[in-house]
Amino acid sequence: MTDDASAPVVASLSADRYDEFRRIVDYAFHPGAGPQEYDDEPERIADRYGAFVDDDLVSVCGHYDFRANLRGERVRLAGLAAVATPPEHRREGYVGALIDDALERWRGEYALAALWPFARSYYEQFGWATANTATTYTCPPEQLAFARGAAAGRARPVEPDEWRALQSVHETAAERTTLALERRSETWWRERILSEGGDDRPWAYVWERDGDACGYLVYDFEDAGEGFEQRRLAVDDMAAVDHETWLGLLGFLADHDSQATEVRFAGDGRGDLLDLVPDPDAVDCEVETGPMVRVVDAADTLEACPYPAEASADLTFDVSDATADWNDGRFRLSAADGTGECERIDDADGESAATADATLDVGTLSQLVVGYHDAATARRVGGLVVADESVADALAELFPAERVYLRTFF
Repeated sequence: MTDDASAPVVASLSADRYDEFRRIVDYAFHPGAGPQEYDDEPERIADRYGAFVDDDLVSVCGHYDFRANLRGERVRLAGLAAVATPPEHRREGYVGALIDDALERWRGEYALAALWPFARSYYEQFGWATANTATTYTCPPEQLAFARGAAAGRARPVEPDEWRALQSVHETAAERTTLALERRSETWWRERILSEGGDDRPWAYVWERDGDACGYLVYDFEDAGEGFEQRRLAVDDMAAVDHETWLGLLGFLADHDSQATEVRFAGDGRGDLLDLVPDPDAVDCEVETGPMVRVVDAADTLEACPYPAEASADLTFDVSDATADWNDGRFRLSAADGTGECERIDDADGESAATADATLDVGTLSQLVVGYHDAATARRVGGLVVADESVADALAELFPAERVYLRTFF
């Protein structure tokens, strides 16, 4: 770890440091490509930050400004990405400095923060916890033939100029999925999803019903084994406004049986496909942990969180957070009529000596808030401790499990 004399200063990066930022990120995530020359304008979707010791850039990251669905309402969510440190500067605590700075910047503005980890245990030490699981299916296209003709409508190809059709589908589907991100930026759709101007632009189709887009697929083809005949259709992004449309998309994938020996696509962790295909044993189904999430400010987040209208409670929480000291303490949550009020309880209030109703770390609190865990699961696997069963019942009413699926990589 650093001592005070070498403690880094974290600041936003000026444009003249962007190439240095890109070299550090490329070395961390794409070392096999070798050193790169940068003669193009870098994308400006994320805000870039760096840790400096004197004038040396020793670690970098990117901040994203998102809005996400939280239990049916939109809240601001900060994204942390491109966290990278050159090997000569690693294990000096610089990433911790970047995270401390980020949480300070986000406090008061964002309810939640999310990231895609290179190693889950690494970010757990900073208070992040698993946000959701995802299921990846790989199967011969004929296993999806059951869906042919199951949905009204048709598929048609789209170009990047039609990005709004995909956006409308995404936004409608996101309404019923916690942590689904808004994708309102034209730049995001053109550059991140449809790779406009890139050398490896994917194929994109929408599923239309009565003239309106209600589903879409973005995909490409890749080698799936030895020989020219072994080809995989790999879906990069997929969304449907309802189950019927999802079946329409599956039927469309099945119609690639003359072009691909297998199809790969992802979904949330529910595993419905195995109940629909004719031969479940022919489907490779891999469940993985996905992104990670954490509350930024416990009091703010518990107030921003929507609650079931019929639930009411007045509870105290002892929260442990080794990274954000403003979360490390006791909080009182009063919830009724779908909303909550939360405040930190200081020692002077005379309540800190009593046993809290619930004791948990900030990661488990984050999972309760988004609905990845309900109270029973949080007690079983997340370390949640309750004073008595009435508290467990109240938490179960306040924080029912949600369909959580943050599928947008950033």
